[in-house]
Amino acid sequence: MKQPSLLTNRSFLATWSGNVISELGGAFGTFCHSILVFQLTGSTFALGSMWLLYFLPSLVLQLFIGPFIDRWSRKWMMVISQWLRACVFVVPLLALTVGNIDIWHIYVVQIIIGLISPLYVPANQAILPTIVKSNQLKQANAYVDSTVRIMMFLAPIAAGVTIEGIGVQITLAMVCILLVVSGCALLFIDEPRLDDTEIRKAWLEDFREGFTFFFKQKIIVWLGVFLAFVQFGVGVTLVTTLPYITGELSGTYAQYGFFMAGFPIGYALGAIITPKIKSVSRRRTMLGALFVGGMTFNVLAFNQSISFAIVTEAIGGFAMAIFSIHNLTLCQQRIPNRLMGKVFSIRLLLIRVSMPFGVLVGGGFGDLVGIRPLYLFIGLLISIVAFLGMLLPFFSFINDDE
Repeated sequence: MKQPSLLTNRSFLATWSGNVISELGGAFGTFCHSILVFQLTGSTFALGSMWLLYFLPSLVLQLFIGPFIDRWSRKWMMVISQWLRACVFVVPLLALTVGNIDIWHIYVVQIIIGLISPLYVPANQAILPTIVKSNQLKQANAYVDSTVRIMMFLAPIAAGVTIEGIGVQITLAMVCILLVVSGCALLFIDEPRLDDTEIRKAWLEDFREGFTFFFKQKIIVWLGVFLAFVQFGVGVTLVTTLPYITGELSGTYAQYGFFMAGFPIGYALGAIITPKIKSVSRRRTMLGALFVGGMTFNVLAFNQSISFAIVTEAIGGFAMAIFSIHNLTLCQQRIPNRLMGKVFSIRLLLIRVSMPFGVLVGGGFGDLVGIRPLYLFIGLLISIVAFLGMLLPFFSFINDDE
């Protein structure tokens, strides 16, 4: 019999729409915060501090939260997380309304959002395999990732144009509304009931079980390591992209928005193509895409044109979609449902630890050595790691069970 379409699965549609709206609101919020901090300080170090205040609390909570994600309702963790984020963004909105915005307002919001993220992200990744069939996971991840990236494509353009013409205040109000709507959409997920026998386990026993399973799965560990290198590069760009466009290329906030849109639109196209790729070697497909993504940083290091920079970002997004969707799907297919939250929390901790290091490098060395040398360094690092992954026989296990 013909398998029912994902588009008839109400729980998947609720998860899909909730994620899309969430990413749109989050992208608007991030855009606003970056501009406010840079306007108040003019420093890449201050931008780096903003992101460190997001990541450090997040990493601490990420270490402990895994077992609770498998005990509590993943659906309600996602819903409440969205509504809490909406409430927190009211802080800078009110400060702007009364004309008394200060950098600490943004820093406080970043800390709280950093504490919310470890609840939402692993719960989101863990719930999808419970509401769609295993052989539909790659397609489901592609649907979610592609439309999420389209929203991330639209958000920087809309935010850049809005801020350029009207200001940050209206954009922040939109962020609050979008996050509330996202939580409401997630209410329609029909979540499978958890097994009561698993809920009664002690936290330490749960944590040890997830930790042990994670490090016994060689493919999950090493795919996390490869992704950690990517996240290191992302951490650097978090604090250097705005100065790169407005400083190195003498662009406007609107052009910054178009540049920020390049990667997600490329990612969306890559996500659409990924389920259709039929390859002899999964390892070469994934790591070849990672190599291309790394090379785009090298191109940006020597680029002098905003238009060419946007195209380069789109190519990088296309390549990273191929790598990331395969990566996430492989992990979802290998982790039992009762361990999803614990294992994904440990995996996300490994990945996310690398991003603050990138933020530190971008914030500390951006002013010291310049942005272009940093882009060259990131590009060479990611490309060399990907090339070694394709070349060395040790990594042949990536093709296992293909």
